[in-house]
Amino acid sequence: MDDTSLVEGLRARHDAAVRAYLERYRPLFLHCISHFEQEPAAREDLLADLSWHALERLAQDAFDPTRGSFGTWLYRVAWCRCVDLKRQHNARRRIRLSPEGDHLQERADPSAPLHEALEGAEIGSAVRRAMTELPAEERSLLVLRFVEQRPLLDIAAALGITLEQAKYRLKRAASSLRRALLARLSKSEIAG
Repeated sequence: MDDTSLVEGLRARHDAAVRAYLERYRPLFLHCISHFEQEPAAREDLLADLSWHALERLAQDAFDPTRGSFGTWLYRVAWCRCVDLKRQHNARRRIRLSPEGDHLQERADPSAPLHEALEGAEIGSAVRRAMTELPAEERSLLVLRFVEQRPLLDIAAALGITLEQAKYRLKRAASSLRRALLARLSKSEIAG
């Protein structure tokens, strides 16, 4: 069964097409899963989830044969699903170090005592210095989002990328900034 017939059969939910799909693309799914999950039982659960998720995406007409092969599309769907599930899992496990941090002000309070204003200025200075160490694209993403406070859709449109790509790149830029700040902090602790 060629990919065109397979896709038509899957959209119609023919048993033969589903069997062929599961048999043919199981190794592809398992290859993708191997990057995210080591436990055998969890791999089997993830395999079932990915297989079903790809069928749901196919039913929504997400596959466009003019943009690539069915196998390539499946791998991309599986990879993105694994990333999403891993992020959800990590978000649930993340320990909140400071619940009070959720209530921090966006701007410095002008009526605050001088020492608090100076501490805020020191933090701002450290962030600006760390920003200079970032690549230009990451720096501009952070400025667009957090300084100019532009919505992600506007940023994606301005850069000519998808919303998902904008989210991913912004997350990567924030991680780079965090690493640069932590590196500066550890250097200052060693020097001090």
